[in-house]
Amino acid sequence: MSLTAADAIPLRELVSEEMVQTAAATCAYLLPHVRDRADLHGRDPLEKYHNLLMGEIAELAVIAYLTNQGKTAVSAVDKAARTPDLGHDVVVRRRDGTAAKCSVKSSLSYHHDIAAIPGQFRPAFNHREPRDINVQVYYHYNLRLEPRTTVAASAHAYIIGWASEKKLLASEFASYNGERRRVADLKLADLSPMADLLPLLS
Repeated sequence: MSLTAADAIPLRELVSEEMVQTAAATCAYLLPHVRDRADLHGRDPLEKYHNLLMGEIAELAVIAYLTNQGKTAVSAVDKAARTPDLGHDVVVRRRDGTAAKCSVKSSLSYHHDIAAIPGQFRPAFNHREPRDINVQVYYHYNLRLEPRTTVAASAHAYIIGWASEKKLLASEFASYNGERRRVADLKLADLSPMADLLPLLS
């Protein structure tokens, strides 16, 4: 059965003011050290900051969701480091007690809302990035209804679902529109709901 919008976990219930302040402080520190990837367009400092902030909030929200469900989940990223992270964002614990690496990606839709996102977009992992567990978070603008939202907001953001490293690497890889970056050629609807991950963790 395909994943649907009903399976997505709203960030609204996970993101606190304290979390945003923590993420913003981290981003302010990291911003001077962030370099653009060769397979994506060049970004000015404001765009980099927005991307960093969405990513930090996504990571913290995934940790909050898992810990709220009684699972072990901690950040794997040294927030004081100036060098790139280890390639995963979170460490979780399998049912057998062993550690698993979890990568969290965040993306933004300016046009589609949560009802359309699972069937419209692909997970944002290239062939080098998948880890044991790979989670996709999506933000979207709200341009049609009042009050309009023209920046990333937790009111319009969701943990969409997850996929194993094996599933992502078994797919073909295709380029984003307008970018050289090649990502897993799956729809987000092909991912598994976060509820299916919980029984695998402790």
